[in-house]
Amino acid sequence: RFVKATIQQLIGQDAGGASTLTMQVVKNNLTKKEAIEKNKFEQIIRKFQDVYLSVFKVEKEYTKNEIIELYVNNYGLGSSVYGVGEASNYYFGKKVSELTLPEAALIAGLFQAPNRHNPYKNIESATSRRDTVLKLMVRHGYITQEEADIANSISIESLLVGTEDKTEYQGFIDTVTVEVEKLTGQDPAIVPMEIYTTMEKSIQDGINNILESDADYWRTEYTQAGIAIVNVDTGAIAAVGTGRNRTGALEFNRATAAKRQPGSTAKPIFAYGPGLEYNNFSTYTLFVDEPWAYTDGPSINNWDGQFQGIITTREALQVSRNIPALKAYQTVGSKNIQKFASSLGLDVSLNKNSENYHILNETTGLDNTINEAYSIGGVAEGFTPLEMAAAYSGFASGGYYTDPYSVTKIKYRETGEVIEYKPTKERVMSDSTAYMMNNILESAVNYGFSGGARVSGSHVAAKTGTSNYPDSVMAQYNLPGHAVNDLWTVAYTSKYSIAVWFGYDNVELGYNTSGTYKDSLVKDVMKYIPKDTVGWKQPSSVVSVQVEDESWPAKLISEYTPNNEKEKNNFVRTEYFKRGTQPTEISDRFAKLNDITNPNVQTKGNTATITWEYITPNALSDEYLDKYFSQSIFKNSKENLINSRKEYNKDKLGDITFSIYKENIDGTLQLITSTKETTYLYTGTGPVTLVIKAEHEKYKTNASTGTKLNINLTETPGTNPEPGNNNKLIATLNGQVTVDIPVGTYVENGIKNIYLESTDVTNLAKIKYQIVNGVSISDYQTTKEL
Repeated sequence: RFVKATIQQLIGQDAGGASTLTMQVVKNNLTKKEAIEKNKFEQIIRKFQDVYLSVFKVEKEYTKNEIIELYVNNYGLGSSVYGVGEASNYYFGKKVSELTLPEAALIAGLFQAPNRHNPYKNIESATSRRDTVLKLMVRHGYITQEEADIANSISIESLLVGTEDKTEYQGFIDTVTVEVEKLTGQDPAIVPMEIYTTMEKSIQDGINNILESDADYWRTEYTQAGIAIVNVDTGAIAAVGTGRNRTGALEFNRATAAKRQPGSTAKPIFAYGPGLEYNNFSTYTLFVDEPWAYTDGPSINNWDGQFQGIITTREALQVSRNIPALKAYQTVGSKNIQKFASSLGLDVSLNKNSENYHILNETTGLDNTINEAYSIGGVAEGFTPLEMAAAYSGFASGGYYTDPYSVTKIKYRETGEVIEYKPTKERVMSDSTAYMMNNILESAVNYGFSGGARVSGSHVAAKTGTSNYPDSVMAQYNLPGHAVNDLWTVAYTSKYSIAVWFGYDNVELGYNTSGTYKDSLVKDVMKYIPKDTVGWKQPSSVVSVQVEDESWPAKLISEYTPNNEKEKNNFVRTEYFKRGTQPTEISDRFAKLNDITNPNVQTKGNTATITWEYITPNALSDEYLDKYFSQSIFKNSKENLINSRKEYNKDKLGDITFSIYKENIDGTLQLITSTKETTYLYTGTGPVTLVIKAEHEKYKTNASTGTKLNINLTETPGTNPEPGNNNKLIATLNGQVTVDIPVGTYVENGIKNIYLESTDVTNLAKIKYQIVNGVSISDYQTTKEL
């Protein structure tokens, strides 16, 4: 039977048991357990060991009764209970010698499937199994049918001593138990040990309270969560949330065993983190959020079905855009991304069955171990909350990774031997990469994308994630369009990394529709995490500079770069760069405008005809915009981006205008008029200095310095004021009638055909006149018909 089972196992078929009772005794006491074997060949080797020790050692040294005794006293019988002695006390509160027939039959039945037939968990299964045992005892002559009927008539509930004995910290104990078995190959339920752990009681108590509460976010009895909290400095597991409604030991551990699709929590690890590390990304590095596709594969979309155009790395990660993440992956390449993710403890080697598989091994050189879908969370096997918390601790710690652990020391009670486990911390990324990622993800929390992790007065960085159901599942279960599968928040401070998965074990039990409930859960979890009032110190390897938005390559702001939040016209960005990669050139997009060129003045009597030339600034030049948006980063959306830039120019800058000023004796300038033309007709007498400035119609900040024109005009009879009365205001009405107004002060707000001392003050709509002795007269309201 063993040979047959071995052959079946090698060819991938179900091999069945193929273990005698003696072999099970050997396995439980002498050889490795299947749970810690890595592959089928190790299992076969272990089985050969079982056969050899069973045939040539145990059965030669012990009688069958002694082997039976070894077997029944060293077998798991549910809820961390081993052997019939413990089981008798646990279930019935008595010794084995005191068991009645129905009690003994129940314990005998547990050997087949201890957890399934555990009466505290499944009374129906336990009752059915006990009935089977009693029938077999009748068949083989150990009891009569009458005795079996009497035994069956007694309810199991009436025999049990209480309810399931649930230890307060059972979830953490389960985590420790599995780790000890991996470390030692021994079961701490069998081998007497003192185990020292990393559990932080205050945090674990908080997680326990949350999982056992009746909070609104526990929508149904099937709503589940997996929670892992890791000390980022040491890798020590501070607390775990293994799931709700657990009834015993070593049940499914959602903190350490539930591999779920990470959604967008994958982006810092499989896109932007490697970009910062290997490709000198900055927090500013630009992407164009536009229609895009996998290499030689289907197109992808953003969560909102929209595209945002030019976007920085900070913004893309803050609001979790898919397309920039995929572009980042394609820029970095699979090899470096796998290296980065693996250094953070994530196994990215199993993806060949992924429905999102798109990269051929010849393009990656990594035997199909990773693909572009990882950039947005399309991971083949998924990751556990503990794996995600540990991975993010690499950022939180400043670039170091330590395998998470729950055991610090084991002392064997029988021998006194002590084994201590010291973690190994390894630098896996530069401090600049870690700091810039921390800065981005903390800004995401402050921006509002916190996934429930924001805590007043505490520095917190976080990333959320959502995974969707495949179309086939949506159709099979007739799910609504807004149904989603996994919901995540991975948050961290400079001391703790926290990963929370929220959802359902399978779609038959329920599905998520939004992140609201998960966010409420995370908010409660964060109440038990010590506040971080310090945050992350900027390392010397990182510099911060003010960059002009949409400049590529990145350029420094000029003194004229718009910085008006109220008008939503702000192009000033404080961003972070690896030292030596920061920009040094100042942007000229909003630079001071050039002055007019080739001014020409033609005078005739009291009239001067002024013309000039002007070179359109780059900000408004079609030729320049065409060249700028032909850069590779922009070219796929060139026309849309040019149109968007022109729309901005029209809305915020306006056309180029030329303002004509008269320079007063004290050097101040008095506006005469503005024009979009490159010609102007000036009328007056005597010497005058005019200044012409180029400026945007709506954005005046970067107006040109101005070009001075010194002009001397002669008198024309009938148009000048009378001699000795040069301070008169002369108004030309319809029909060229001239009206003299006495000397005084005035405020002009618009009138037509008005001259003061031969100076044209046209287009002034209102005059407020005051006589020298202080007596006021009514305002002159004038229009073009005046």
